[in-house]
Amino acid sequence: MTTYNEELKCEKEYLESVIDFLEEEIKTSETHVSAQKKDLVALRKEMFAEGTPAADDYERHIELAQYQSMEHIEASKYTHKQEKLQKYKKIIEKPYFGRFDFKEQGENEEAIYIGYHNVMKDDTYEVLVYDWRASISSVFYRSELGKTSYMAPSGEIEGEIFLKRQYEINKRELKYFFDSSVTITDEILQQALGQNASNHMKDIVETIQKEQDQIIRDKESDLLIVQGVAGSGKTSIAMHRVAFLLYDRMTEGLSHNNVMIISPNDLFAEYISNVLPALGEQNVLHTTVENIFENYFGYTAHIRHRNSQLEYVITSKNREAIRKTIAFKGSTVFIKLLDHLILHFENHLIQFQDIIYNQEIIETKENLKKEFLNNSIGMSIGKRLDRMERIILKKLNVLERAKQKEIQKELEKQGGYEYEEEQEARNRVREYRQVVVDTLRSFVKVDVIKLYKSIFSDKALFKQLAKDLDLPREIESIIFHTYKALRGELIPYEDGLALLYLKLQIEGDYLYPEIKQVLIDEAQDYYPIHYKVFTKIFKGAQYTVLGDVGQSVEKEATETLYDEIIQIIEPKNPRLLKLTKSYRSSYEISVFSQRLREGKDTQTAFERHDEVPQLEHNSSVQELNEWVVGQVNIYKEEGFGTTAILCKSEKEVRKVYGELSKMINLHRVNQQDIIVQKGVCIMPVYMAKGLEYDTVIVYDVSAKNYYDTADKQLLYIACTRALHRLALGYLGEISPYLANK
Repeated sequence: MTTYNEELKCEKEYLESVIDFLEEEIKTSETHVSAQKKDLVALRKEMFAEGTPAADDYERHIELAQYQSMEHIEASKYTHKQEKLQKYKKIIEKPYFGRFDFKEQGENEEAIYIGYHNVMKDDTYEVLVYDWRASISSVFYRSELGKTSYMAPSGEIEGEIFLKRQYEINKRELKYFFDSSVTITDEILQQALGQNASNHMKDIVETIQKEQDQIIRDKESDLLIVQGVAGSGKTSIAMHRVAFLLYDRMTEGLSHNNVMIISPNDLFAEYISNVLPALGEQNVLHTTVENIFENYFGYTAHIRHRNSQLEYVITSKNREAIRKTIAFKGSTVFIKLLDHLILHFENHLIQFQDIIYNQEIIETKENLKKEFLNNSIGMSIGKRLDRMERIILKKLNVLERAKQKEIQKELEKQGGYEYEEEQEARNRVREYRQVVVDTLRSFVKVDVIKLYKSIFSDKALFKQLAKDLDLPREIESIIFHTYKALRGELIPYEDGLALLYLKLQIEGDYLYPEIKQVLIDEAQDYYPIHYKVFTKIFKGAQYTVLGDVGQSVEKEATETLYDEIIQIIEPKNPRLLKLTKSYRSSYEISVFSQRLREGKDTQTAFERHDEVPQLEHNSSVQELNEWVVGQVNIYKEEGFGTTAILCKSEKEVRKVYGELSKMINLHRVNQQDIIVQKGVCIMPVYMAKGLEYDTVIVYDVSAKNYYDTADKQLLYIACTRALHRLALGYLGEISPYLANK
């Protein structure tokens, strides 16, 4: 039986051989890349040396097409070699992190090394290191010692695992290794989770757990929903899933331009922006609901930010009524009302006009309406009106040519235009045309905003559209307050979604046709109308939806939300998976936070032990502020890199920041921020969702400040942001949700 030292020597020799291979490959590739670049530049110079060929120079056009084909091939070769070179440079310090010895039925036993990227000898096709996303690599994450199988492109491969090993390699040196019978040992996890937080999300390739790997490698589901408790790593897992899909479906043409992430804000997008590059992939597309609205409406309308909506809900004295308004406007009932509005508009509100050209009727309004309503192919309202406009303008072009000749002849007979009869005739025809264009645009251009406002300004219309719909008791108040809100410069967030839905239904979709994969984060914050909008925008796309019903701010979400999502998206093969283990916080913080959920979800805390959360009573605001500053200084002395001071609202942030900034250096996070700052920051709780910090201080958790169930959810979100330390200060009586904690 070999000793550890003998094994270590063998492993070091293998590592050295891999590094030697990488060094040689890097050296050779640099030479090839440099030569390829020179050839490419020379080819491009030669291609354009003679300039753009004349239209009738067919030989030159053929020659140019051949050059372009050669240039495309050479550019592709150069890009491939450059990417391979960069990957090898990136991994040479740590070529791999794991290994398992696998014997496929009927084959010899083979040592499979797992790393960030494939390392292969091109001449012999010997694989020195397998990419973590390769089919065979799933064995490392999912299987224990003994018989196992994995799905390869050719089908199921059966075999047996004889050894599983993990390595600590730092700067090309093997520090140690250890064998395990399960996937990833607690030792590696403890080491990874015990580190300080970063201002960017880190990859988790070396610590992916079995249940996480099932999500990452899911290839069958066209709608994959992940309900994950706070700290379960669902967002990080989703980013790794994106990397896997880009790798797995590369031959199908899936690229970074075909994937869209919808996240809460641009700050969160920046936070996750390092993960894909670390995994060797380009960052995919990213957007927010606000950005989508701006893309469709341009300068004609602007929507309030989601954070403004949350701030309004949290700070308003009429909180419950606002929640009900938001819930109604996001509901399937309201979607039906909007559908009724579209149908009513289509049949009754479009004011068709006779089209008259120079006192001659080209088309009657009766014929136009009849043609418009004859919609056997299901074309959208906007596209039908556009088609109608094009047909009429085409007729007009024919009439104009004849009319211009007629006018020109009359002018020549009259004389007095000094041979400018043609220009004068053209001017008169242009005037006749403008009358037709103005008439057309009075009914072919749909003002979606005006249409939406009409249901709140005309109660009779609302009543007609809402017939047989189950409306909330507060509907009169909702109508009144919406009418007032829509008179402002900014459209409320919830009304912005309704406007987007109307615009998409009426005009048809024309943006984002290239998107094939959509990743939606913070799913619990969205309503049915959001998902309706997404299905209109991203037609035919597959979805990965991430949520935690325990982290909703303005509503108390339940897992029935996921049933609604399935009903709206209508996938062929939906799948719901749950992540119940939290890895972010220490065991003590996890247990403390879980009490705020009162058994509503089953959560297991990873046993990384640290100090218990601190609850501190203060007798005055000044004493509370001094305590906060003291905690910040303690955390600095203990070596923690990031501290978040979390307030209930932006209103409270403004007040607290003014005092604390006199005593310590801290950054005030706002919705315009696109960089996650290191050091000490202060922000409202709702802006911290999805982020994590070494230490968290929750400001004034008193009964006066946190008193209803929505406040309890805010407390849960705040507490679960902390990795290592959690402190909560308060004035007067503590929040009932924290009493006896």
